Amino acid sequence: MELLAGQIIRMNYSGRITDVAGITVGHHTDLQNGTGCTVVLSEQNAVAGLEVRGAAPGSRDTELLHPVAGAKWINGVTLTGGSVFGLDSTGGVIRYLEEQGIGIKLGRIRVPLVPASVIFDLGFINHRVRPDFDDGYAAAKSASVDFKTGSVGAGTGATAAKLLGQMFSIKGGVGTASVQVSNGATVGAIIVVNAIGDVVNPDTGETIAGPITENGFDNSVELMIKMPLKDTGFFRNTTVGVVATDAKLDKVGATRLAMAGQDGISLTIRPAHTANDGDTIFGLSTGTHTEHTSADTLHAAALKAVSEAIMNAIDAAETLGGVLSAKDAKARFV
Repeated sequence: MELLAGQIIRMNYSGRITDVAGITVGHHTDLQNGTGCTVVLSEQNAVAGLEVRGAAPGSRDTELLHPVAGAKWINGVTLTGGSVFGLDSTGGVIRYLEEQGIGIKLGRIRVPLVPASVIFDLGFINHRVRPDFDDGYAAAKSASVDFKTGSVGAGTGATAAKLLGQMFSIKGGVGTASVQVSNGATVGAIIVVNAIGDVVNPDTGETIAGPITENGFDNSVELMIKMPLKDTGFFRNTTVGVVATDAKLDKVGATRLAMAGQDGISLTIRPAHTANDGDTIFGLSTGTHTEHTSADTLHAAALKAVSEAIMNAIDAAETLGGVLSAKDAKARFV
C-alpha cells in the first residue's frame, strides 16, 4: 500500500513537547513535601480540546474547551499535584500571564485562559502541603523550552503500579516525547504518570513498572482478575497530560487529538481509565505549520508520543518518599 505525503512517522526519542514551536514548560518542585505543579504555556493562542476517560477527574475551567463553547483558544494548561487543593496554583499562572499582557482583551484588562487538571498525591510525603498560588506563579515564570523530567513538577509525588499498595509501587513522574511526520509537522506530549496500573512498552510487551515482587514486576491486570481486591478509594490515581501540535486544527480536531492521546494511555498503562483514575488529556494546536496534515497521521503521532512520554516518565523518575524508581527496583530483583 502506498503511503500519502504526511503519513510516515519518524520518532524523536530524545524529543519533548517543546519541539512544537512556541510551547514552553515550567515546574515548581517540592521534594521535601512530595508535591509540585507543571505549567505548559503557548506563545501563540492555542486552539484546544479535552478528553477525560478516568472516572474520578479533578479540573478547572475545562468546560470552555468543549467544541460548542465560545472560547476559541487558550493560553496554557496547569498540571498539578495536591488534588483539588492544588487547583489554587492556576491562579498564579493566570496572574503571571496577565502581567505579561497575555489573554483575552476585555476593556482595560487581559484575561488569560488556563484550564487545569490534578493528580492525587496527598499523603505521599506530607498531605498538608499542596501547590498554591505562588507555586503556580513560579512555575509559569520559569517556563522554557528546556525542562526536567522524572520526579519533578506535578510528577514529584506521582507513583504507579500501586494495586498492592504504596510499599510495592513504583515511582512515577513527568515524561515527554515528540514525533515529527514527513511533511514537517510536529506532535509533542508531556504526561504525568500517577496510575494505579502497570506501565508496559507497547512495542515489546515488556513491563517496565509493575507491583514489586522478589523476582520481578507482577501483572496488575491478572491480579485484578484473580484476587479479591479492596476498593482503593476515590481519586487516588490519575494520568494527566498535554498533546500539542503545530499543525492547524479547529476545536473538534484538537479534541480528537486529545482522544488519540488517551489511546496512548490505554496502550501503555494497564489497566487504565479505572474507577479511581481521573485520566485527562488536553489537545493543543498552535497552527504555525501551515501545510495540511491528515487527522489520522496526527492521531498516530499523538498515540506514539504519549506512549513514549509515559515510558520516559518511569525511566527518568528517582526513588523518593520510600517508593523505589523502576531502575532501583530492578536492581533488587533476585
